[in-house]
Amino acid sequence: MPLEPGKLAIFNMALGFIGTRTIASPNEETLEAVQCQLFWDRARRSVLCDYPRDHPWPFAWQRIQLAQRVFPEVYDGVWKYCYGWPNEALRIIAIHNPGKGRHDRTLPFVVRNIENSSAPIVANQAIFCDISPAQAECIVDVVDERVYDPLFTQLVSRKLACYIAIPLLKNNQNKVQELEQLYDVAFQKANEQAVQENLKEDLRQMDDGRRWADDHDPWLLARGGLPPTRWPLYNVEETE
Repeated sequence: MPLEPGKLAIFNMALGFIGTRTIASPNEETLEAVQCQLFWDRARRSVLCDYPRDHPWPFAWQRIQLAQRVFPEVYDGVWKYCYGWPNEALRIIAIHNPGKGRHDRTLPFVVRNIENSSAPIVANQAIFCDISPAQAECIVDVVDERVYDPLFTQLVSRKLACYIAIPLLKNNQNKVQELEQLYDVAFQKANEQAVQENLKEDLRQMDDGRRWADDHDPWLLARGGLPPTRWPLYNVEETE
């Protein structure tokens, strides 16, 4: 099998945080490589989903057309439409009307489990909202390490170190707690940087709006009639 330098680098960063020996290939049959492979999917998906919903990882952010499914009778009068959970999605950030601009406000929605013992677990997840058709802003699972930015690479290697520390260090709880604290610190720094980057983007959009208003309608500019820059993202589960 071909080497995977992106994954290899992340694995060795995680092993370096723990203080164990590094590996030459992600696929070698050593304890270190086996444990990294065992917890890799869990660590990657965890970091992808950990980021706040108003500024998730850009490389994992997609807008997906939802597929309508049979509406369960028990939700009559509560919601109007039911959609299946997108197979590629890890988390739903927002629901939108198709064809709206990038500044349209997200619409209320909930995610519920529809029990069906004969179906895969992901098929039991349903999205309820009041619009049809509907699109979802989603965080998707990205397995191509070539698109990861440096912040994500650092965070996922630290998260992986937290997972593999117990089997590799024989239940050294002090080291595990230290690794978890280091992950929390790194995550907070990455979050602060993302907030600053989003603030710069908002200010740029506001500046573009001012230039648009100045060029097209000074009356709007004088009265603050600028294009909106960012609507709050929410779903009804968080506002109940």
